[in-house]
Amino acid sequence: MNAHLLAEALKLSPDDRLRLIDALWETLSEEDIPVTAEGRVLLDARLADLEANPGDQSPWSEVRARLEQRRR
Repeated sequence: MNAHLLAEALKLSPDDRLRLIDALWETLSEEDIPVTAEGRVLLDARLADLEANPGDQSPWSEVRARLEQRRR
């Protein structure tokens, strides 16, 4: 990784860094993101759980709020 580029990114506000992460993530294809066999098993299990229990899921806004409460 380019140390200068990282240093410049770290000067950004947290919101801007999150936007940068999102913008960079969107440039990746499925082939760019390695998934181990163990990771694939976990993802498949979570997808099966989501499909079997759609009402058990929480929207990101609620999850984030719970996480922020724990930090306090």
